[in-house]
Order: sequence, then structure tokens, then C-alpha cells
Amino acid sequence: MRTKITDGVYLNVIESNQFKTTRINVQFLAPLRAQQSGRRALLTSVLETNSADYPTQDQLSARLEEMYGASFGFGVAREGAVHRMGAAISVLNDQYTDHSLLPDAFAFLQSVLMRPLMAGDTLDPATVERERDNMLMYLASLKEDRGTQAALALQHSYFDDAVQAAPSFGEPEDIDGIDPATLTAVYHDAIAHDAIEIIVLGPVTVDTVMPLAKQLGFAARTVELSTGYDQPVQLPVRRVHEQAAVQQAKLNLGYHVESDDCGPQYFASMVANQLFGGSPLSLLFRNVREKASLAYFASSSLNQRRHFMMVQTGIEAENRSAAEALIAEQLATVVRGDFTDEMLRTIKDEILNGRESALDSQRFLMNQALTAALQPAAAIDLATFSARVEAVTREDVAAAAATFKLQAVYFLDGEEQ
Repeated sequence: MRTKITDGVYLNVIESNQFKTTRINVQFLAPLRAQQSGRRALLTSVLETNSADYPTQDQLSARLEEMYGASFGFGVAREGAVHRMGAAISVLNDQYTDHSLLPDAFAFLQSVLMRPLMAGDTLDPATVERERDNMLMYLASLKEDRGTQAALALQHSYFDDAVQAAPSFGEPEDIDGIDPATLTAVYHDAIAHDAIEIIVLGPVTVDTVMPLAKQLGFAARTVELSTGYDQPVQLPVRRVHEQAAVQQAKLNLGYHVESDDCGPQYFASMVANQLFGGSPLSLLFRNVREKASLAYFASSSLNQRRHFMMVQTGIEAENRSAAEALIAEQLATVVRGDFTDEMLRTIKDEILNGRESALDSQRFLMNQALTAALQPAAAIDLATFSARVEAVTREDVAAAAATFKLQAVYFLDGEEQ
């Protein structure tokens, strides 16, 4: 149940006895803006480290231990055209403790979010500088992960919007040289202006949680959020070729995908992607990796909020042309509807089984609540989800796949061509 606390601040309560812990997640949502993704990611690292009440990381960790080893952490992500950062804490349910930990958990979140460690009017300089340097080292290390490098490079090539092209955790230039005063301004902006979704999952009720959520102290705010991002199909296909010290070449392809707001097109595209490359049972896996042995791995992933599908492969450099041609052939197979009823049935079963299994995950259930808050049409139960998947026909799959338009190709290898 989603309940308004004040303008721009909502409480989402998922009543469940399914898990041994109660999980609280406070999500800060803002439109994607240049430079802000990296700065907001840095802010989460700073807030996760200490607070005015717990000035050192050891003290913060000790408080979590006092709550029977509560788990706590921050994260950042992109939801289409929205950047989100969240603070989450999980505590044991009342039946496993001698007193309720729910008030303690909310008090801890209030300390971390509303009373950060300050030096005068700014966030603690030593913490900011340390976490900034740690984050820069982390971003630099990503260059050694060739799979990540290739995925991010394809994204840069595909998206015209620089904010969409950048990762959700930002670029080094976003945080290099950032000072405590600048990061403090980012903090105050998020606290005062971000849309807030507080999500609580456990054996709790709205009546129990509402007073605790109000005590977090978020004031009213007005926020306009649009989650979707779509850019026009463009030709010619953008091609980027880079060299690096790699033993396995990476060939990644980016496609524009037509979609709708959790309607027939959405589910048809979901099934089409799964059949094409989103599964170990897919055509890419069976024919490119297994049958032709042209790839060490080959898969596709679909982000319908961004109308974007990415194919990722690891290949021998000399197989580039053959691999790209065979990938195109697999998509053409789906467009022609040239697949058996048995394969379509198997793919649907895989989607449905995966969805049912996901309902055993606290993280998934809470993400679903957030998705429903951002995109009300996505607020569907398992029965509705299953019915919409089952309603997808062979013709629907073929028509959806026909909208998958190749836009960008990124190739990384270790030799001059």
C-alpha cells in the first residue's frame, strides 16, 4: 500500500511474514542531470561511512551489531530518465528478538540521512576526500574489467544524451576535485528536493510504520519525474573500434526497441528478447555460442524504459565479421517467426518461473513497489503478469523483434586491424 506522508514523500508498506527480517529502503529520486550522477554516488559513500551520532566507521558498525547484526548500505541506479539513490537497512523481526528493532532501524536511518558528520557548514572534509579518492580508484579499476569497459563504451556510442551515455555511478570527471562545499550542496538539494519513496517490507502495518516514517523528518516538496527515455532511430549504424591488452575480444551491439507502458508491446518485446538472447535457451546461446562456437559467451539484455537492447559477446578477434553476421541472422529468425511452438512455450515458461522465483526475494519485491510508484501501469500481480506473457503470440514476437533496430557496434580487441 502506497500512502502519502506529505507532498513528494510517500510510504510504501508491503505486509509479509515471508522473511525473517524487516527491510526499510529510503529512495531519493531526481531527474538525471549532468555531473550529478557521480556526485550523488559519492554522496552515498560519504553518508554510508559515518554520521554526527557515529563519527567513525567503527562506531557506526558497532551500532549495527547492537541491532543483532543489522545489515545496512547505500546504492545508486538509473530508472530511465530518473537517478535514484537509496539507503536500506534490514533488522530481525520481533519474534527473534527481545524488543522491536523497527524504531531503532528508523532512528539509525534518521541519524545517517539527517545528521551527517559535519565540520562547520560542510560535510566532514576528511571523509569527503577519502571517499572521493576511493571512488576515483574504483572508477579507474573498471578499465581493467574489459566486459564492463565494452558495455560502457557501447552505451557512450549509442546514446546522444550525455547523461544517458554515462553510467549511473558517474564519470571520473564528475567527482575529480570535488570539494566538501560542493558535495554539501548536493546533499542539501537531495534532502530538500528529491522525491522520496520509503518502502518497508515485513510483518508490519501502515499504522505501525507511519509514525516512524514521519519521524525521518522529510519536508514537503514538488517533483516532476518522467521515467522514460527514447531517442529516434538513426542511420548509419555507429561503429567504434578500440584496442587494448585483451586476450578475448568484445563485440557489443546496441539496438533501439519499441515499447509501451507495460502493455502488449512491452510483453511481446520481453518474450522476443528472451528468445533472441536473454536466456541460456536463446538463439544466441544455442547457435552463436554452442553450435557455431563463434563466441565464448553471447547474450542480450533489454531495458525498456530506455528503449535499449544490448548484445554482449566475447569472441576471437578474427571471428568478428562472422559473429556479427550470425547475430543478425538470429534476430532475422525471430522476425520471420521461424521458431517452434515448443521453443516459444519453453521461453514463456522460463520467464514465468523466473518471475515466480523472484517473489522469494525481498530486494525484488521492494524494487517492484518502487517501479509501481514510478510507473503505476507496472503495478500488476503474478496472475496478471502471467496472463500477459501467455497472451503473446508468435506474430506478436515477430512484430516486436522487427522493431529491434541496430544502432551501434563496439569492438574491442588487442591487435591492429
